[in-house]
Order: sequence, then structure tokens, then C-alpha cells
Amino acid sequence: MSSNLMNTTEHSKFPVKSFVPVIALLLVFVFSFLLHHEGLARVNGKSLKKGADPVVKITGTNTLTVKKYEKFEVLLNLSKVNIKNPYDPDDIDVYAFFTAPSGKKIKINGFYDNYRRANQWKIRFSPNETGEYNYQIYVNDEGRKGETTVNQFTAIESTHHGWIKPSVINPHYFVQDDGTSFYGVGVYSPWGNNQSRFDTYAKNNANLFAIWDIGYGGFVNDQGLIEEEIGRYNQKKLGMLDSLMVIMEKSDIKVMYALWPHDLFSATVWASEWKKNPYSKLIKAEDVYSDSLVWKYQKRKYRYMIARYSYSRSMGIWELINEMNGTDGWAKGRHQEALDWVRKCHRYFQENDPYNHPVTASFSGGFTEYREALYQRNDVPNIHLYPAQGWPLKYPEDKMRSDLYNFAWAARRFWNGFEKPAIFGEAGADLTYFKPTTAEYHTSYHNQIWAALTNGLSSTPVWWAYNDLNAGDWGQLKNLSKFTSDINFANQPFRLSEVSAEGADAFGLNTPTNAFGWTRSYTKEDISGSQLTVKGLDDSVYAVLWFDPWKGEYLDGENAVSKNGQMVLTVPKLSEAHLDMAFKINKK
Repeated sequence: MSSNLMNTTEHSKFPVKSFVPVIALLLVFVFSFLLHHEGLARVNGKSLKKGADPVVKITGTNTLTVKKYEKFEVLLNLSKVNIKNPYDPDDIDVYAFFTAPSGKKIKINGFYDNYRRANQWKIRFSPNETGEYNYQIYVNDEGRKGETTVNQFTAIESTHHGWIKPSVINPHYFVQDDGTSFYGVGVYSPWGNNQSRFDTYAKNNANLFAIWDIGYGGFVNDQGLIEEEIGRYNQKKLGMLDSLMVIMEKSDIKVMYALWPHDLFSATVWASEWKKNPYSKLIKAEDVYSDSLVWKYQKRKYRYMIARYSYSRSMGIWELINEMNGTDGWAKGRHQEALDWVRKCHRYFQENDPYNHPVTASFSGGFTEYREALYQRNDVPNIHLYPAQGWPLKYPEDKMRSDLYNFAWAARRFWNGFEKPAIFGEAGADLTYFKPTTAEYHTSYHNQIWAALTNGLSSTPVWWAYNDLNAGDWGQLKNLSKFTSDINFANQPFRLSEVSAEGADAFGLNTPTNAFGWTRSYTKEDISGSQLTVKGLDDSVYAVLWFDPWKGEYLDGENAVSKNGQMVLTVPKLSEAHLDMAFKINKK
């Protein structure tokens, strides 16, 4: 990965103006100052004549032949407009309609980009069909309207897979826009990011990266908040987010973006940063879920984020709120208001995100923080699982087994409760049964990612956070990524399996003709030779592949027979003793 990717972004360039007299130069300076101070003057526009209709012109595009799922960007010039706030669509509304080769019509909102003083209106779009697209740009300046002529570009094939969404065939998993499965393999890196971290994700085949909108430092988050001034957006941070999407696209990584960390809605609960939220100038923190004026500003922010970033195939999941119970609104009993807010936010994204990115929201990691009412209101059920926060020890004499039991049990609870792709949106930190400085902590990480996979979760637990994992943990994540790479989760009717083993825990999923799973001994130091029973497969002959999850290696395969819906297997001898083994079974 290029070392200068963090500086990658696009901004418009303007020709050098010819020499003018000093007085004229002073006038230009004053006008330029007003122009770039968006609240005081027109933005990218000319003098308004009474009764004149606004004019929108296309000044450039990044290409006329674009690959599927890549960016098509249109640069615009507006004239005869009077703009007080370019981020307010009630003041100035710029949008486009794209017509796909199939005839499908897609509305795409424009946005104002002033990163590095670009002073540029843009439309961003990404095609998912091949052939000729038509598009037309419109502007609405407080009821006065203008439009361009119809223009065209051509979309061609690519190797990209597009955006993720819940699968229709198996809604417990994500599918990419082209129909290929997506199983999330990733870690939370909410702040403190740099090139080294991005390289770690890429070289270990991680495909899910999670980050907050917060001002806690590192690439992107050393630039403050997106909305630091009411109704206006921090262009330095937005420009860095542009670069982040470019970085993620180069490594085929999806981003889960937390629009509202609990800190920003908290004045009195933990990690309170309410004073940095510009809405604190309007309301009390507990009113954030119900205040109509604040909701108006939130919708503007969501519209802007969709317009600027939703085109990207690396935009993965919108996380509306991270740990809602850490906010004043919830802590002070405004529960129904908070849940209603989640529903209306979800509805807004459903109606306005043309690429249908899934939406999630979460509570903190205690055992009692399972919230069915929340999961009913968004696309991705999401708990944070921190065992030290009240999760019971199923086996008091065996913390390690109890630890993986909780992850397996919680994943199955989601599977049985919702036909949706569920995640553990946070896990780990220093809130497990083991301290991060111990070897047991890293063994438990290995167990949790395999327990989650084989009990129906749609991604690995999104470990909190990057700094708590070592190189060995990343190696384990890479091994799991290798194992999942050819499983067609989204397009097969997988169901939770009946798998059992004497002296070992065993989990898996199966269709009538294939299965995958994982087993871990709790009675001996080597899983080799253990007998495993798998039920639910059609009677037939099957190819069995054994996989050493510690080494990331497949062992020699074998054939096995399912008779009367039951298959009995013996775990082969490992070259190095381990407690666990994974397997795949496919009908021959």
C-alpha cells in the first residue's frame, strides 16, 4: 500500500487570474474572504438578478468511462444563486437523476466540498450496471429552478463486488451487490489510526474496519467533529474521510461508521463530551432524541454524509449510535423517545440512501443490555459483549470454556430471534475474564472468533480495540479469513447444526448438502482422535476437509457417509497438539 495514501483526495483547481490594479485586487480579496466564509456570502455563484432562474453547469467529470462500483464524479458551477448556507437544502438544493441501462432511475443529492478551499459543488455516483447511463443535474434555489441538459457516461465491468446489504436468500448474512457473499472479518479502530494500522488490516485479509466520528486523535479523528458548528461541516475532517474511503477501497475493506458515539450525547454519563456537540447550544443532552429542531439538523447531516460517501463500495454500515445507554436521554428514562429516534433515523436512511447501506445501533456490553426493541428497529442486531460486565460463568471451574460458551450462546440467541445479519459490534478490551497482558486473553480471542462464526454471526466479533490485539491475534484472524473465503453464506440455506462430540464442545451450520463447523476439547490437551457426530445432512457420500485454525492449514481430506441423516467423524492426528479443529463437509 502506498505510503502517501492518507494524503489522497480530490479537489478542484482554478486558473491563475491575470494582473489587475491594486484596488481591484483588494476587492477580489474581500470577495474571496466572503466567498469562503460560507455563512456570509454566495457560494460558487454569481450576482443574483431579480426574477432570474438559477443556472447549473457541468464543468468537468473524473471520467466518461467508469468501472462498475467505482466513482463517477461531476463538478458543477452554480450561477444566479444566492446561498447563505451551502449545507442547507432548504437554502440551496442540488441533485441529479441517473437513468441506468435497465431504465432504473436513481436520485443522487449533490454536496458542497470546500476541503482545501475547493469551493466546489459535486455529484458522486457509482454504477452497478454496464452500458450507457444518462444523467441530468438540477438546482432549486428557494423555489427558483435550473437544470442541465441530459449527459451520458459508460459503465464497464470490474472485479469489484459493490456494497453490502442483508441477503434475501439467507438474511442472517450479508451479500454484496453483485450477489457474492460477505462475511465480516475485522476490528474496531475508533481513533489513533495511521498507515501502519491500515497496512495491518490489508496484510491479514481483514475486510471490516470500524471508526467513530470523534475528536480523539489519529488520521481523520485528529480533525475534530464533522459538525462542530450547527448546520455546517468540518471540511478538513470530511477531506480525510474521502482519503479513508480511498484507502479502504484499495484493500476491499468495508467501513462501519459511528455517526454518534455515546460520548457526544452524554453530559452526565460516562465519557461525556456533550459540550463539544454543537447541539448543546440549543438543548439539554436528554432532549437530543426528541427535539424537532435538532432532528432537522441531524437530517441535514445524514443527507450530506450520504451524498458524499455512500457511493463508495467501502461504505459498509451506518452505526447510528454507539452504546445508547451511555447517553443522558436513555439514562434519564427517555427510553421510548430514544427507540423512536432510532426508528426515524433508520427510516431516513432507508428512504434517502440510494445504495441501501445497512443501519445498526448498539448498547454497552453488559449481560442485561440485550434490547429486542432496538434490534427490531434497524437492519443489523448488534450487542457489545464484555464478559466481565455481568456475563455468568456457565462452568465456574473453567473460565475459558465459559467464555466461549457466552459468545456461542449469544450468537445463537440472535440467530433464533431475528432473520437479520447480527454482529457483536464490540467485544474484548480489558473486560473479558482474562487481562490483555495474559496468554489466556489471546487464546480466548481465538476461541471467540471461531465460536461466533460457527454459531451464525455475520462477522467476527468486532474487537475493541486495535491496541489490545497482538501479531498472533491478527494471524488468527487471517486464518479464519482463509477458512471463510469460499463459504457461500448468503446464497445457501444454512441453519444451525446438531453437532456433538464427547468431551468437547462442537458447533456448526449446515444445508442438506454441506456443512462447516468447529470443535474444541475441554477434557484433554489434544483434539486429535475425538469422535464427532454431525446431523442434518442428506444421505450420501461427502468430502470432508479438516482445518487447523491455529496454523491456518488444511489437512488431508477424506470421504465420509451420512446415513439416516447422521455422519460420524474422527478428528485426524494433528502434527502439533491443539484443543480445537475446524471442518468443512461438501456433498460429492
